[in-house]
Amino acid sequence: MRLGGLSGGFFKISEWISRLAYVNFLWLVFTLAGIVFLGFMPATVALFTIIRKWVLKQTEVPVFSTFWKTYRKEFIKSNILGAILVIFGYSLYVDLTLIPTEGIFYTILRFCVLVISFLFLIVLLYIFPIYVHYDWKISKYLKNAFILGASYPHLTFGMIFCLFLLYVLLTIVPGFIPFFSVSLLAYLVMWIANQVFIKAESLVVNKDAYSSQSSTQQDLA
Repeated sequence: MRLGGLSGGFFKISEWISRLAYVNFLWLVFTLAGIVFLGFMPATVALFTIIRKWVLKQTEVPVFSTFWKTYRKEFIKSNILGAILVIFGYSLYVDLTLIPTEGIFYTILRFCVLVISFLFLIVLLYIFPIYVHYDWKISKYLKNAFILGASYPHLTFGMIFCLFLLYVLLTIVPGFIPFFSVSLLAYLVMWIANQVFIKAESLVVNKDAYSSQSSTQQDLA
C-alpha cells in the first residue's frame, strides 16, 4: 500500500532516515571488525556499493547480504588501494611539515606541495564512487579519479561545498554523528559523482557516434 500526500512524505523521510542510519551502523561495525585500519577500506567500499544502488533507484537491494558480500570480496584489493593512499598522503604531510617556511625557494616548494595536496584531495573525493561504479585495475582508479574530478570542476567544488555544509550541520547537531555522518557523506559524494559519470559517459557515447558517422560518410564518399 502506498501512502500519498503528507503521510506519504513523512513515510519516505522516515524510511530514508532508517536506511541511512542502518548502513552507517553496518559501516561502523564492519570497520571495527577489521580492527579499524584493516576494516575501514572494505567497509567504506561496501557502504558506497549500497549507496550507489540507492542513487540509481535500486532501493530494494538486500542491504546486509550485499554489504557483507562486498566486504569479503573487496577486502584485499581495497586495502591495497588504501595503503597506497595512506602512503602518498603521509608523504605529503611529511613534506609540508619538514619544508622550512622561510626563503623564496622553500615558499615555492611548499606551494607546489599544497597544489599536489589539493589534487590528491580530488582523488580522495572520487576514488570510492569510481571504485564501486567501474571494474578497473587500481592504477586506473587513481588516474581516472583525478581526471574526472578535474574535468568537471564545478561539480567537484559543489561536492566540496556540500561536504562543508554537512560538516557545519554535524557540528551544530553532533548527536547525528554516530547515526548519519558517514552514510550522509557517502550519499552526497556518490550522488554528485554519478552526475559526473553520466556526463562523462554521454560524452564518450556522442564521440563514438560522431566517429562512426564520420567513418560512414567517408565510406560513402
